[in-house]
Amino acid sequence: MNPEILGPGKGHIPTFTMSSDARLLMSHLRTAKVGDEFTYASMSELLKRKVSGGFGPLQTALRRLLKDEDLVFGSIRGVGIKRLGDGEIVDEGATAMQRIRRASRRSFERVNKASFDKLTGEQQKKFTAHVSVMATISHMSTVKQVQQIENKIAQGTRELPLNETLRMFSKS
Repeated sequence: MNPEILGPGKGHIPTFTMSSDARLLMSHLRTAKVGDEFTYASMSELLKRKVSGGFGPLQTALRRLLKDEDLVFGSIRGVGIKRLGDGEIVDEGATAMQRIRRASRRSFERVNKASFDKLTGEQQKKFTAHVSVMATISHMSTVKQVQQIENKIAQGTRELPLNETLRMFSKS
């Protein structure tokens, strides 16, 4: 086995090898300071091929930079990406919750199109579990619900235990 492939302290051969395009983008983006923007045009010039938001190697580079180096980038619609600062990272959470809420509402609506009476007993249990969870996610991710939780959190608290968070929702 090639120790360079395994890396220090690794006991298995990786199943994924990053493409040269992803490595080049990662190397280029690694230099970013908070607020730096990278246009799709400039990244396309670097790789000598078209780069857009859905470009696989760009997504790979962004995931690796997030996981390995704690660098967070956000999308500038139709333009490129930007290295985010701490406040922008927190704000991105609100955007993610809106997306999750919409997805949970669509899922709830789709599952409810099934004829409950025509389902087997096991399928009825799945139906009930799925619509209950999707309705809960939709409810918990409203701006009003999140604001109520924010108002109950003590200054300097980084994260709440799951049970305490659930109790806060049950009191709202």
